[in-house]
Amino acid sequence: MAELETTLSNSNTVLETHTDTLQKNALKQFKTWATEPPLRSQPRMAKTLSHGSGHTAILIIASNGANNRRYILRYRNTQSTPLGLSFEQEITGMQLAHGHGLAPQVVWLDRAQQSMVIEFLSESGPVLCEELAALVRAIHRLPAELPRLDLQRQFEHYWHIALEQGNGASALINPKEPTLQLAIKALESEPAVMCHNDLTPPNIRRRDNDLVAIDWEYAATGSPHFDIAALCAGWPDLNAESLALDVLGDRFSKRLFGIATHLYAALNWNWQRAAGEAHDKSQSSAQLLQRLGGCL
Repeated sequence: MAELETTLSNSNTVLETHTDTLQKNALKQFKTWATEPPLRSQPRMAKTLSHGSGHTAILIIASNGANNRRYILRYRNTQSTPLGLSFEQEITGMQLAHGHGLAPQVVWLDRAQQSMVIEFLSESGPVLCEELAALVRAIHRLPAELPRLDLQRQFEHYWHIALEQGNGASALINPKEPTLQLAIKALESEPAVMCHNDLTPPNIRRRDNDLVAIDWEYAATGSPHFDIAALCAGWPDLNAESLALDVLGDRFSKRLFGIATHLYAALNWNWQRAAGEAHDKSQSSAQLLQRLGGCL
């Protein structure tokens, strides 16, 4: 037992040392940050804003003369399992969206450590449905330059990770389920657009009066119906169909939106188990598949 405790202690020390080095490295390189005007002195860490299963976000304060400027240092936790898409794809999506005023500016990158410094944006506060619809429309109008979201591959990815985490196969939704595959093909039949795929309330911020999206790690081209379904899952008080109709107009399909809504719920079912997140025990994987099948 004593040997085990020593091993765990040493492992934690290594992780702490790595994190400390990563943080210091980001701050020491402040002269290379793409800020305007350039920073005059090394910024300091103010507080940890979030420390999740995948990433840590730290508030950074930079003094520039009489003004303080705020940034966010975000980095991937050393032992976290990647559940999103590639870091490079996230950065490409953010930079593309920033060019159109829809994402924060990335001011510094360390691709090897999957860390970045971005501008700080205030929380959105109350958000109107019309504002959300306008943000989604603007994202969908961006050039569709990212790879297409492979929903089949994502299901398989979460399936394998969830099994590795000790979940039984019977508690998961098998990626080979015919209902699942038919639903994915239905969504792939519509023209792909640029999608954020994770527009939950914490990922909506404001720059002045305009809504801006952060955390682009699931950004890809794909089904606009699926993107809106993912958004609506995080805003349960919204009238989902009304929002989808507002965003899509003549392109709205009640059938595709039903498929997207239940397909997202099925994907989220496996994701929660892969991520070790709390999940709803009042329903089952069989019920989710039955609802999805009812839309086909």
